[in-house]
Formats: sequence, C-alpha cells, structure tokens
Amino acid sequence: MLLLLAELATKPAHTSEVETILRELVDFAANEPGTLYYAVHRQQDQPQTLIVVEQYRDRAACDAHLQSAPVQEALRRFENLLSASPTIRFADTLAATGIA
Repeated sequence: MLLLLAELATKPAHTSEVETILRELVDFAANEPGTLYYAVHRQQDQPQTLIVVEQYRDRAACDAHLQSAPVQEALRRFENLLSASPTIRFADTLAATGIA
C-alpha cells in the first residue's frame, strides 16, 4: 500500500472554496478502484491548513488518481487559492488497521 499525505495552506479568503474542492475530490475518490482511504482534515491550531490523507492499493492506483481530470482541475484551481505550493509526501505502508 502507498500513503500520500498532502498539506495545503489556503489564502484566508479562499479556505471555504478549497474545502469545497477537496470534498468533491473525496466523492470522486470513493469510486476509484485502487483508492482505499481518502480523507480531508483541518489543522486545529491553523484552520487555513488542510491535510489530505490518501491510501492506495499501489503506486499505479495513486498515479491514476493524480492524473485524473478532477485532480488536475483542482491543482489548476489551487494555484490561485493557496498561499504556497502544497507539501506532498509519499510513504510505503508498513502496518495498518481499519483499511479494506
């Protein structure tokens, strides 16, 4: 399994719009065959920082998600809505519970 962890710092006036885009991506990811888990979180001490946690069956499933039209459109829109480029980390899963 592969984990993708993304941190997005929104411009204060655009936090709500970014949240809406990310909720749409959660709905999209729910129907992707290799996506095991996809969640969006708001950092408690920095409400304009959103954290996306994604778990994929393998790298191919992750790549398919990242290359999809909805994700590409979201990334294009984020250019004007974020205060900095997203921080993205990939990790191989060593052990997990609660993932199908």
